[in-house]
Amino acid sequence: MTRLSTSILIVRHGPGRGRFVRYGERTLHWIRRNDPALAQRIVVHETGSGAIPTVAAHSGAVVFWMADPLRELYPDCYAEASEIAELAARRGARMVNPPDALSNAIKSTQARLWEQADVPCAGGRRFARRSELEPLLDATVFPVIVRPDLLHAQQGMRVCGTRAEALAAADEVGAYPGALVPFVDTREGYRHGDSESVWAQCFHKKRAYVFGDAVIPAHIFFSSSPIVAWAGSTFSRYQGWGSLLQPLALFRRMDREAVAADLAFVRSVPEQPALMRRAASALGFESVALDYSTFADGRVVLWEANPHPSIPGWRHTGMPFARRTWVRLNRIYARTAEFFRSLIHESIDHRRTA
Repeated sequence: MTRLSTSILIVRHGPGRGRFVRYGERTLHWIRRNDPALAQRIVVHETGSGAIPTVAAHSGAVVFWMADPLRELYPDCYAEASEIAELAARRGARMVNPPDALSNAIKSTQARLWEQADVPCAGGRRFARRSELEPLLDATVFPVIVRPDLLHAQQGMRVCGTRAEALAAADEVGAYPGALVPFVDTREGYRHGDSESVWAQCFHKKRAYVFGDAVIPAHIFFSSSPIVAWAGSTFSRYQGWGSLLQPLALFRRMDREAVAADLAFVRSVPEQPALMRRAASALGFESVALDYSTFADGRVVLWEANPHPSIPGWRHTGMPFARRTWVRLNRIYARTAEFFRSLIHESIDHRRTA
């Protein structure tokens, strides 16, 4: 085995900071169990724990597993991460999702950068106050989506059919600064085929992960709501104890087709990998989850980039047995490990252990 002269520093939020507690712990557990040689080269630093010069000065690569937008929502962690990034840059360390790039996931910033890179996306125009939103609405075709500009996971998103609804949605707590996003309905083209299919009847959202050059299909969610999330999807009724009811999905056409489409998606080659890599690169990310939808003719529309995605355990994914969730989660963990290894330039014996 060739010994590595460098290590990987992972920077994440300390206790009481960020959105998740001990972010990425399932991934790290998988690496410790399946790739112990790599695990020995990973150092985890949590913000607020001190020892910044020590951890930053001895790493060949730094991966920022931090919530976004970091500067705007978590200024103390941003300051610490920036100090680490500066120290690491002095010694030529490679940095993944550096602190400043984590502000590129702001919805209006993301839309601007994607449009400049010719990435097909829903767009989004920022408004900081009601007086800025009103002229935007004058040129808007309804329905339209109003959402907070800084948040993820569909927090505060509203589909608005009228000007009054849009103004009311923006006035809700947390909506400023906000983003005005065009409403895009991908169902119509599918209705020219089988108008009763899950693609024609439901809205959908796909997720793919980008790890460096690798693009990994993750899942498709289908929902009767135009704001597609796991909650409210066709799979969500089978969470937890509901997983025991999975056989009933065989008798529900929408559930049956949704499972089949989801399995086909994750088992197939990634869709438009060059576009997905360009979308990640335009925002300064090497590790990111991309949410998008596809039209019946194969075109795509990207919705959101999330460099700090939640990857739930298999019990909380909805229909874990029918959807082979354990297999897909292991693939995500394995691809993350491969990406980490690529950050270190010397070879490593990564033989798996039980």
